[in-house]
Amino acid sequence: MPSSEMVSLISFLAVLLVFFSIDIKSRETDADRWHERLFDWTSRLGGVYTAVALTLGWIDLFLPDEGSPIHIAFVAVPGSFGVACAITLGLEMLWQRDRR
Repeated sequence: MPSSEMVSLISFLAVLLVFFSIDIKSRETDADRWHERLFDWTSRLGGVYTAVALTLGWIDLFLPDEGSPIHIAFVAVPGSFGVACAITLGLEMLWQRDRR
């Protein structure tokens, strides 16, 4: 992947990591229902996957484009898991709506 495209991917992952950090800080730690635990762990795992992808992408950015030891799959796979976790947390808004 060219460096210019890697910068765009790293920017996206950085925003996603900020989202996960805000989300996990706003959660209550004493989740007693199964779906609360599910979304809590989804937020934690999404943050970890995104941090791994962001770190590998950042390292790859400073390596030469030819023959880089970090394959794009090492960035794309954990990044994709992070995006899937973010989509799951987006669905949480529908699941956790207050019924008034």
